[in-house]
Amino acid sequence: MKTNPLVGGIISSGVGGRPNRSWPKARVAAWVLFVSVVPGALAADSGPPAASSLADLSLEELVNVKVTSVSKKEEKLKDAAAAIYVLSNEDLRRSGATTVAEALRLVPGLQVAAIDSGNWAISARGFNSQFANKLLVMIDGRTVYTPLFSGVYWDAQQVFLDDVDRIEVIRGPGATVWGANAVDGVISIITKSARDTQGGLLYGGGGDLHRALAGSRYGGRIGEDTWYRVYGSYQLNEHFPLSHGLSADDGWDLGQGGFRVDHYTANEGHWTWQGDGYAGNLANHSGELSGFNTLGRWTQPISERSGYEVQAFLDHTFRNDAIGEVESDAVDLSWQHTFGLGEHNDVIWGLGYRLNETGLHKANNPAITLLDDNVQLSLFSAFVQDEFNIIPDRLAFTLGTKIEHNDFTGVEVQPSARLTFKPAANQTVWAAVSRAVRTPSEFEGKEIESFISGAPVAGPGGGLYLPTTVGNSGVESEVLWAYELGYRVQPTPRLSLDLSAFYNDYDKLIGQSPRDFIAGSPYGILEIESSNSLRGDSYGGEAVLTFAATDSWRLHAGYSLLRMHMRGEPASVARNIELNAPTHQVVLRSSYDFTPHLSLDAQLRYVDNVQSIPAYVTADLHLAYRPIPNLEFSIVGQNLLEARHPEQTSPIGLPTTQVPRGIYGRITWRF
Repeated sequence: MKTNPLVGGIISSGVGGRPNRSWPKARVAAWVLFVSVVPGALAADSGPPAASSLADLSLEELVNVKVTSVSKKEEKLKDAAAAIYVLSNEDLRRSGATTVAEALRLVPGLQVAAIDSGNWAISARGFNSQFANKLLVMIDGRTVYTPLFSGVYWDAQQVFLDDVDRIEVIRGPGATVWGANAVDGVISIITKSARDTQGGLLYGGGGDLHRALAGSRYGGRIGEDTWYRVYGSYQLNEHFPLSHGLSADDGWDLGQGGFRVDHYTANEGHWTWQGDGYAGNLANHSGELSGFNTLGRWTQPISERSGYEVQAFLDHTFRNDAIGEVESDAVDLSWQHTFGLGEHNDVIWGLGYRLNETGLHKANNPAITLLDDNVQLSLFSAFVQDEFNIIPDRLAFTLGTKIEHNDFTGVEVQPSARLTFKPAANQTVWAAVSRAVRTPSEFEGKEIESFISGAPVAGPGGGLYLPTTVGNSGVESEVLWAYELGYRVQPTPRLSLDLSAFYNDYDKLIGQSPRDFIAGSPYGILEIESSNSLRGDSYGGEAVLTFAATDSWRLHAGYSLLRMHMRGEPASVARNIELNAPTHQVVLRSSYDFTPHLSLDAQLRYVDNVQSIPAYVTADLHLAYRPIPNLEFSIVGQNLLEARHPEQTSPIGLPTTQVPRGIYGRITWRF
């Protein structure tokens, strides 16, 4: 039996050997009282809101924010036929987050856990780990997953948060427009045009965990129609502790710089060129990472309902960590065209090509043997999607599909059908059925390495054999059929509610199966290959409530439910997938402007048990003071309710680290 400590105070569980945990109800109650009651008691004396305060956007304007991640074209958030949540630039500023990974903790329904000081486990609707592989992440349209394991190195994604316009997060598949690996979710990070970041910005700060934070940006103009910006940032992070209090020796640092140029033409065309470069040290200087990227995009409207976009990017990454030394290059070209077909149909279609080349230079672990030091992969794609407005502004049906050809499994088809119905101007009902696939990673689908994955076992002739994992060129893509239903309503100008429910049916999930015994001395080898040996289903949903109590006080509440049932071999892997999904998650946020110069933001998070990690409640605070509009002093407290707590186990057998309480200060000057 499990009881949410936000209401019951005690968690008891015997499932999978998860430990019991009791939380001090008085401490939690005092926190909830503080973030919920104190600002309201002060509201009568708060004075007018600040120029960049919560009053700048009404709740109605917030739900009408334009998003592009669902259908690759602009649409209002309230009309999107998907479970989508948007973090605005103001949300990021007021959160006190120093990285994208930290900021994603604000998103209801997203599973975000710190593994150590630099590594994160982030996913949507299950399958979370450091090597989570069913979530597509993009920065300005540039995909940032590595083909090695089809996941993301989050420590390398150090976006300059002050220049981010918004982060769009879709819980659920987006494969029809974005392709393979957009299985359980899509995260699209969209930065501002250089035209909107003119002038200078400097910030600096530090604390006990974020030991040093510094950054600068300057934006200027070249002629009448061209704008630019350049930026640089650096952060140095302290080690996390282990369970016994000693250091995990996982501190890291990273420096990054980049530019963006935006040119606007007389016929409403928009040309963008941008690039970034970074370098840093991993885990107490035991390894390093570096990389650079550049992207160009041309967008040209033709009429009110038609236009085209051409995009190309190059991405180079290098990483030398505890596993090995890896270098990867990606070249991506895409083109899309939008046009109206008659009075009721809006069509978007496009073509794409991507080339990935991965070089494995050496293994840094004696349990790993490299079998192929260079892998090239090509991906061809085409998609088409038609939005049929059956009753304009009331009822719309969208049908589309993505067709891809990859070097592992050949042709993959990923269709979806979405229906949107607006019974009233303030209500939206939507439903969706989608098929998405996750193509094998290089580790799974190519014999590029072998690694010892367990203690010796008895085999033929009574000899001992080392279980050794290898890839399998015959492995197929994982398949998801997703069924979703959602409802949005804004019953009053100050209250909005967003509900979503889903049922996911997974087939051909990649597990492992024994392949062959190879004799040897003193140990033989038991080859274990990737295989489509798992299947299962999951269901659940999310609820997001936003309430503008006053022009200066806004409250957010998010709840998510997730149940998973996995079957197949090996049974231990199926069980681990189930245990790695928190059944319940709760996020409460309070944002309040005391005066035009002083604001307080608070966040309370509850995350249910995962694996051997007990459920926990933690809280963050962000206090900001602006003596003048362009100068801000802020103090941020993170994970405040206890000295330290674990959030996620390491997938490669390293000791579990603890996430400690941290406090840092920051000064920001805009000029």
